[in-house]
Amino acid sequence: MVNITPLLYRTLLFVFIFLFTVFLGIRIKKYPLTLRKPMILATLFTGIGALGRFIDLLALFISVPYYSEIHIITHILSVCGIIAVFIMLIFALERYYIPLASSLQQTTSEEKKFASGAYVVFSKDRLIDVIEMVKDIKSPTLVITRSPHIYESMKTENLITTWVTQVPGKGIPPTALHVIGDMAIKFAEENKNATVIIDCIEYLILYNDFKAVFKFLVNIKDYLMVKNATLIIFADRDSLSQSEISLILKEFEPL
Repeated sequence: MVNITPLLYRTLLFVFIFLFTVFLGIRIKKYPLTLRKPMILATLFTGIGALGRFIDLLALFISVPYYSEIHIITHILSVCGIIAVFIMLIFALERYYIPLASSLQQTTSEEKKFASGAYVVFSKDRLIDVIEMVKDIKSPTLVITRSPHIYESMKTENLITTWVTQVPGKGIPPTALHVIGDMAIKFAEENKNATVIIDCIEYLILYNDFKAVFKFLVNIKDYLMVKNATLIIFADRDSLSQSEISLILKEFEPL
């Protein structure tokens, strides 16, 4: 007869680990690319743990060949794997989502003004704020804007502007989000510690819906994070709904 105590213990352990594995599995696609790999690995290792605990439960009723070896291997793989994933997540959070305050202070002309990351500035005096920010950034900078003439007086070899316009042959149409995205990603690939500034979010939303623009911004953000680059977007808070602002703040650090 099976002892009730080990049966209850092994059943509960298997059920909780299995449900946690399912929970992780269905949430993988919700995460940005920078966190998706750790989540896939977490799902894999918790799945191994669930398998091991199922075999533990099965061993109470039947003889399982190589049970001791299976128990040890699944236990080691699942525990060590989860520890490794936890370390990966810590590094990811430290690198992309917790910019150090000291890195936002004044730096030498050789360094960036901002830690690599994704930021949002809610401002009505957008052009003034963008110009002041561009002056402080010494690294290669791409400004995607509705007003390229504003930056002409400060244009240097480190500053490139791209006009978002419907005028044929003069810039990039606001509906061509993939073209704007490719340009930003290519700029980050070709320039170390690059900064990309987008000051025309509302104009993009005018020609696309918010959902499409938000996906576009998050996609650029993920690629730029991999390249240790910086993405800064400017927006007028009054032109966005509260739910839209909340979504933006989940992905972008406010400045």
